[in-house]
Amino acid sequence: METTAKPALRLNAFHLKVIALVTMTLDHIGSYQTFTINRTFNDALRIIGRIAAPLFLFMVVEGLRHTRSKPKYILRLYTAGVIIESVNRVISRLTGTFEFGNTLPMFFYTALFVFCIETIINTKKVFLPTCGILIPFLSYFLNIILMEQGFRTAWSVISLFLPSPMNVDYSILFVLMGVAWYFINSKAINCMILAGLSAVCFAVPASWFFTFSSVWLKPVFFNVFGLFVDTQWCMFLAIPFILLYNGEKGRSMKYFFYIYYPVHVYVLFFIRYIRNFF
Repeated sequence: METTAKPALRLNAFHLKVIALVTMTLDHIGSYQTFTINRTFNDALRIIGRIAAPLFLFMVVEGLRHTRSKPKYILRLYTAGVIIESVNRVISRLTGTFEFGNTLPMFFYTALFVFCIETIINTKKVFLPTCGILIPFLSYFLNIILMEQGFRTAWSVISLFLPSPMNVDYSILFVLMGVAWYFINSKAINCMILAGLSAVCFAVPASWFFTFSSVWLKPVFFNVFGLFVDTQWCMFLAIPFILLYNGEKGRSMKYFFYIYYPVHVYVLFFIRYIRNFF
């Protein structure tokens, strides 16, 4: 009798995005201590939440491979990042809290640098793509100069539209990892890169960046140390999901993330914010 083997478990882009959304939500529930202040419970949620960022970065890289227009894709990431950051700042000013992250600039720079490098490789045009890579890094030095000279308001305005790639969420290391993932295009090697970064995050204490930072690499301007605190090294938990990816799109979630990401953060934040008054 002939038997039909069950197909191995495989995940498409839709599945990965749902997993990333769920783990991100759990991470923020733990971060904002929305429902309980029990540290063990919240720390467990945050460990699970470490899966989200690598999966989202992986899907941005895959989105770049399959999008019909990379410039439109990049513009969408940039516009969403500016809008979310603007709302973050308004809520921060109204509530007196500064607890809102914004991963869109990290995704934006990953996509921008990939596009610029690929343009140089494919068209041999160097000037404009090189400017696209170098100009954002000039904002790093502008950040230092303006902040050191007391022009915080000026930098606040500039950083809204041209955030420093050295100070994005999850640091420039995530941007470089995303660029490497795109051009290497091997799930096995890319997972090894993620595992290696996770191991480094586990082994290197955050205090190292404060101890050895120079004038031009002050932690306030150089966000890489953020990867080396708490449970961020647990991001290696995303590896099995990446390896199960089958390269298929699945159902579309084109704009859902751009809405869900900020809205769920604000809901969780305000639940805690209102609770603190009672």
